[in-house]
Amino acid sequence: MHRSTDFHLDSLGQVHLDSWTRGRVALLGDAGYSPSPLTGLGTSLALVGAYVLAGELAAAPGDIASAFRGYDRIMRPYVAKAQQLPPGGAGGFAPNSALAIRLRAMSMRSMNRWPMRQLLAAQFAKAGDIDLPEYGLPVAR
Repeated sequence: MHRSTDFHLDSLGQVHLDSWTRGRVALLGDAGYSPSPLTGLGTSLALVGAYVLAGELAAAPGDIASAFRGYDRIMRPYVAKAQQLPPGGAGGFAPNSALAIRLRAMSMRSMNRWPMRQLLAAQFAKAGDIDLPEYGLPVAR
């Protein structure tokens, strides 16, 4: 690592903001609520966030403040749940002892068996933990 010419080190983090909007600007996806690569839900959050933001803006023409309030109200619980780390958290992803490395390797080999399969399924099931509004907008043809 110390002699490598192409070694890269970065942190794993989440984005937690009190507000995703200011004025006429809204953040969504990783810019607004990155759940970290450990959750596997970044793409789901980005797509759902884009859908909700677009729908709220279209449903409240000209009233950006109202649309942004709706965006926050709908997305906030979904984001909070998606940001919950899977069992083991960062330690499960980047173990810091020989024993933890062996346990992680064993758990990875058993991901398609009980009980690990249920843990993995529960983590990714969070992607569907939102009742998306149907905005009832006309479809462009």
